[in-house]
Amino acid sequence: YKPVKKGGVVLSIPISSCFRDDEPPRWYEHLENDEANEDEHDITDYERYSPSGWASRLAASVLDLELNNSEGEVQNENDLKKGREMWQSMLPDEDILRASLPVHWGEEIVGSTKCTALELAIDSAYFARATAVFTLTDELKQVLEDNKNEKEEIATADLERKCHDALDIVQTRACRVERATEDGAQWGPPLRILAPIFDFINHASSRITGQGSANAEFSVENEQMCDMHEAKLVVRALRDIDEGEEVLIDYGDSARPAWRCLTSYGFVPDYDLDADTNDEEPIENVAELWMNGLRFDVDPNSVPYDLVEVAAAQTMLDYSVDEEEFAKEEEEIENGMLTPLVARTIADRATEAAVNLVIETEEGDSEEDVWDKAEFVQAASLANRLRWSQHEVLMKFAKNLRELCNPEPEEED
Repeated sequence: YKPVKKGGVVLSIPISSCFRDDEPPRWYEHLENDEANEDEHDITDYERYSPSGWASRLAASVLDLELNNSEGEVQNENDLKKGREMWQSMLPDEDILRASLPVHWGEEIVGSTKCTALELAIDSAYFARATAVFTLTDELKQVLEDNKNEKEEIATADLERKCHDALDIVQTRACRVERATEDGAQWGPPLRILAPIFDFINHASSRITGQGSANAEFSVENEQMCDMHEAKLVVRALRDIDEGEEVLIDYGDSARPAWRCLTSYGFVPDYDLDADTNDEEPIENVAELWMNGLRFDVDPNSVPYDLVEVAAAQTMLDYSVDEEEFAKEEEEIENGMLTPLVARTIADRATEAAVNLVIETEEGDSEEDVWDKAEFVQAASLANRLRWSQHEVLMKFAKNLRELCNPEPEEED
């Protein structure tokens, strides 16, 4: 790749070439009349903002690629169709992509992550996905029955799998753009799109600096009030990009912390906990820490106040604590302050939790040949990566707390 200067264009894609959630196929929107107005779409406000609503409409567009085998009426339509078919042929293997998303995982793999936040997210995503699949399957079955020439029965299970595969693509590759003019005037609800080629750009954080950070960003340009005919999705360099350097963008809040990125996109980012960060930006990754039956999200550089209060109470009840040391800090501990003794209590618990994350989990009732299946290996590998990510956060958190308790003396010249 050629080098790109800061602010230069890396990639530009017309919005008209993208799959748009406000332009679903006619069969999905019940528009049987070919003479219906092209802008006529039966999309309610709830559907527009509901994850299952916009995701279902984009998934219908992906499914429509398989349904619509006829040539376009004009050359531009033929070129667009061929381009989309080429893009579709470059997508990841369906089985591996499915295995990468926790919404498809079995209880054994989910439990092996030892992450409560992930389990809750999967439960929520499962019901949203079930609604979307039900709607898509019903519509797809109807259009196939209307178009089929043979009388063979269409297997519902096969249709459901097709719908799941299409939704997997949407979940991991769609992006959100704002409907706004160049001066920032918002003229409509956010638009969700699938932009071929753009969707192959990988994620990196914009909250860190230096090597491995995001070096590009995207936005919609040439957008007019209530008019996106000339609009383009443009990727521009955030800094100078060298020849051969990979282009990386920040996927946003859906990619942090690690468990949310895994739920959304099917991968666990690599985190450099020692990397320089942008001070004004929120934390990059967290790990969950349980103490006295309560769950806390911790990051390497801060301690939740509620955790300090719980740890202070635990310290007061801990009979193994040195009495003389406790007497020196007793008043502060009673006031729920982060004293060296309380910090050590938290650090010890964090270390214990970190070690527990890397202890091998029971294999349960899995069949012996399950590790021969690429899909199981993919899911298990991602579960392990998430545990290791949480382990690193907790160990760094504990290390920083101990340094706070026992700062190293400055070396004399």
